[in-house]
Amino acid sequence: MSAMVYHVENQYSHKFRVTVVRAENVTKGVWGDYLDIPHPYVKLCVPAVSKTKKRTKQIDNNVNPEWNETFEFILDPSQENVLEVTLMDAIYVKDQTLGTALFTISDIKVGQTQLIPLLIGKATKVYLEMSLEVCSIKDLRLSLALCDKEKLFQKARRQKVMLGMQKLLNTEKSCFLPTTPQEVPVIAVMGSGGGFRAMVGFAGVMKALFESGVLDCTTYIAGLSGSTWCMSTLYSHPDFPTKSPGEINQELKKRLANSPLRLLTLQHVSQYIYALQSKMAAGQPVGFTDIFGMFIGKALIPGCMDMKLSQMAKKVDDAQNPLPLFTCLHVKPDVSALSFADWVEFSPYEIGMPKYGTFMTPDLFGSKFFTGSVVKRFEESPLHFLMGLWGSAFSILFSRLMGSPCGGMITVTEKQEDWVSDCFVEEDEDNEEDGDGHEILESTFMVGGENFYNELDQALPVGASIVFHSPKSVDGWESDSIEGDENFGMEPFSDHNEFNSIHEPLDLTSKKIHVVDSGLSFNLPYPLILRPERGVDLIISFDFSARKSDSMPPFEELLLAEKWAHLNKLPFPKIDPTVFEGEGLKECYVFKPEDGQRNCPTIIHFVLANINFRNFKSPGVPRENGEEKQFADFKIFDDPKNTYSTFNFHYSNEAFARLHDLMEFNTLNNIEVIKDAIKGCVLNRRENPSCFTLD
Repeated sequence: MSAMVYHVENQYSHKFRVTVVRAENVTKGVWGDYLDIPHPYVKLCVPAVSKTKKRTKQIDNNVNPEWNETFEFILDPSQENVLEVTLMDAIYVKDQTLGTALFTISDIKVGQTQLIPLLIGKATKVYLEMSLEVCSIKDLRLSLALCDKEKLFQKARRQKVMLGMQKLLNTEKSCFLPTTPQEVPVIAVMGSGGGFRAMVGFAGVMKALFESGVLDCTTYIAGLSGSTWCMSTLYSHPDFPTKSPGEINQELKKRLANSPLRLLTLQHVSQYIYALQSKMAAGQPVGFTDIFGMFIGKALIPGCMDMKLSQMAKKVDDAQNPLPLFTCLHVKPDVSALSFADWVEFSPYEIGMPKYGTFMTPDLFGSKFFTGSVVKRFEESPLHFLMGLWGSAFSILFSRLMGSPCGGMITVTEKQEDWVSDCFVEEDEDNEEDGDGHEILESTFMVGGENFYNELDQALPVGASIVFHSPKSVDGWESDSIEGDENFGMEPFSDHNEFNSIHEPLDLTSKKIHVVDSGLSFNLPYPLILRPERGVDLIISFDFSARKSDSMPPFEELLLAEKWAHLNKLPFPKIDPTVFEGEGLKECYVFKPEDGQRNCPTIIHFVLANINFRNFKSPGVPRENGEEKQFADFKIFDDPKNTYSTFNFHYSNEAFARLHDLMEFNTLNNIEVIKDAIKGCVLNRRENPSCFTLD
């Protein structure tokens, strides 16, 4: 297996500054001047920079106006950049064009300022003061390495984890305890997608990990779709971790007991509309993900609707908690996510695409970029919007609940292999007041294939599938941040060949980025954890993915993750699906590296299964009466009521408690399995010190 090839090129861009100084002899022609004195203003445009247009103020009744207004453009020096200067006359009915002149910007030498008169028509001159300067990309970080804040977090967390392992393994032989920072293994916990089922199940897991002490030994927590909602409720809570996950889960339990329809009252819908209007007024695109995000936020974190992802940093700056990692996908609208998808990762420190080595701070997510530089900054997106984005596949269900507002419509079509929405986007009109006008567009309306939504068949007519056609609106990551990446010379880090066409780079001609739920590729966030820079030794994976039956093999998503890892030349333990035939359905399975397999993590794969929980209310404590046994006697995927359907957003107290307590039990029932894996990782680091170096 050949080594990965890394390449990041940080190309410069040009900042073009132009001052519209004055004009001489502005004329409308003999008859026009006789009828009215001009009210001139000037429009500037560089066609190569999208449809960017800027304009001066108008000066009334003046043939020799003075403006002295300065404007800036960020230019790609590899393109032919021409400045279009249009002299206009403001008229009450419709403004009149008095003439246009063109200027080749490359005629200006970098570092010099020139005053240039441009002739418009036969008599009018417009004087422009122009300059060019080189500006390197400073708003994006181009690197494969972890950011400095995460490196500092790792170092501080290593000390916390060492103490945590001493407590967790305090009854073990001292030989299993790490004695130096280098011997401290990096442990990651991850949760799959699966809607509220994943969220509730992961909530039970977090309670068990917290109370058992395993969470104190964990460096990363990664979530996908529904699991990100659980993580968001914890890390946005003002009292976490002083208030334990168990206590926070009780608050969540009360919220889910109420019907989500309460959030569709006139009062709430009015709040949604007002928030959308405010976002639109600021010049940002809006779409159905905004509405769905507000719905999810109101349902799960009603007291934290102003929370931002960057604010979660205070939960980890002292390494008091594991670093949370969230994810979505960049996809092509006409290609299955199983064929092409770039994984996008979110942390309180950065948001970016590791494949291209492109990262930004969370406060820049949603701002407008050109060639890697911010050309218009917007307020950081609230956490609830990101929650909607991370679980954007559920927008289709919410659109049904909302009755397709904002002009969206739902159609039932012939059954297809993949359910992919038609994303109709409306490019911004030239906004002469906002001073930039870059069209930076994307959409999140894509719903996935059978791997992620095999339950949807139960809710549809036989032989039918659903396609959601979005209204003319857009969401998510402003795509010029990605269009600019190729403009400034970024190359993929490796020759990717994930799922047929994943190796393909971004489309240079597209000015849109489509960002969707990561479960559309596969339903476990392994790409976040498998980054070599994170050096993870042990992955404790919790899979809440839908299966056709409780008794079905639970490795479908894990096998996809294995294939993804191999195609990306990343170490991954051998996943032998025949283990199901030999061992049957279990609460968890352990997959270890093969002999000689370097830098390969051990995986403990927990699945959603009700086995021992039926007979034990806690590990080693049998259920004694009929009420206790009845509480635990339930099916998950074979439940005829579909209580735990991926598309159920309303959990009774009993339904919540059953699923939450089941996953809490399954985790606690296998603490010894986790401890044995940790001990093995400590010994492996001790015996192979050359494989584990600290920054």
